[in-house]
Amino acid sequence: MFSYKDLLHELQLFNTHGVEVGSIGESTLGQRIPYIFVGQKNGNYMIVQSAIHAREHITALLCLCQAKYLVKNSDLLNLGGIYFIPMANPDGVRLCQEGVDFIDDEERRRFLSELNGGSDFSLWKSNVNGVDINVNFDANWGKGASNVFNPDKENYVGKCPESEAETQALVRFTLAVKPLVTLSYHCKGEVVYWKFNQATHRLWRDKRYADAIARSTGYTLIDGKGSTGGYKDWCIKMLKIPSYTIEVGSDTFEHPFPYSQFDNILKQNEDLPRRLLNSVVKDKQRLEKAGIDWTLSI
Repeated sequence: MFSYKDLLHELQLFNTHGVEVGSIGESTLGQRIPYIFVGQKNGNYMIVQSAIHAREHITALLCLCQAKYLVKNSDLLNLGGIYFIPMANPDGVRLCQEGVDFIDDEERRRFLSELNGGSDFSLWKSNVNGVDINVNFDANWGKGASNVFNPDKENYVGKCPESEAETQALVRFTLAVKPLVTLSYHCKGEVVYWKFNQATHRLWRDKRYADAIARSTGYTLIDGKGSTGGYKDWCIKMLKIPSYTIEVGSDTFEHPFPYSQFDNILKQNEDLPRRLLNSVVKDKQRLEKAGIDWTLSI
C-alpha cells in the first residue's frame, strides 16, 4: 500500500531534484497536505487531486507517478503548470491503513472505533471527524441522493459546507491558483463524471473535454445526477471551469482495491493531465485572440 510516510519520502526526492513541493494546508490532525508542481509558472494552471476518500489511496500513487512522468519527460510540450495533490485526506488514509493507534486523542480513538464498528478501517472513506470530504463542498451541499447527516465512514456531509480543515485547504488553494481545469481521481468504476448544472455554453465546452478523456482512458462518461457537494461540483459552480472526477479501476474488484491493478491504471492515465491542460490552454488562447472570454463560450 502507498502510505502517507511513503508520500513524504517521495517529496524529499522531488525536492532533491529541484522540483517544487509544498503544502496546501493542514488536515484535521495537523498533518501537511502536500503538493508537487510541474511545468511552467505562466498562469495556465491545472490541479490534480486524489485520495480525498481514504480507502482510495491507490489514487495517491497514481497522482505521484503522473508527476514523476512529467519530471522525467520534461521534453514533452507543456503549455502550463500542474499542481498535483496526491493525498487530500492524509488523516483518513492513515486511519484506513493503520487503524486508530497513530491518533493521540483517546476520546477520538474511541469515537472512531465505535463509528466504524471495529478495528478494521480498510473500507473507511471519511476524515477523522467522520465527514466525507467529497460531499462537504459548497455546491448544492446536503442535497445528494446518498448523503447522510450524522458522522459515518462515508457520505456524511458535515455540520455545514466546508466545515472540514481538508475542504477549507482545497478551497483556499484552488482560489489562489485559479486553475483552468481540475481532475479528481477516485476508485473505482472506470467512469468519468463531468456534469454539474453548467449553463448550456459551458456544458458543450466541458463535454468536449470529457469525450477526449473517455477516448484516452477507455472509460465511460457519467453525468453524475444525484451527486452533489464534491470538489468537481464546487469547481464547476464557483469557478465555471471544466472539472472532472475520474473513477479508476474495474468494478469487478472489491475494496480494498488491489494494487496488482495499478500498472493498468497508470497506463490509462499517465499522460492525461498534460494533454488535457494543453488542450484547454490552446482553446483559451485561440478564443482570447478572437476577443472571446473562454469561460463564456468555446
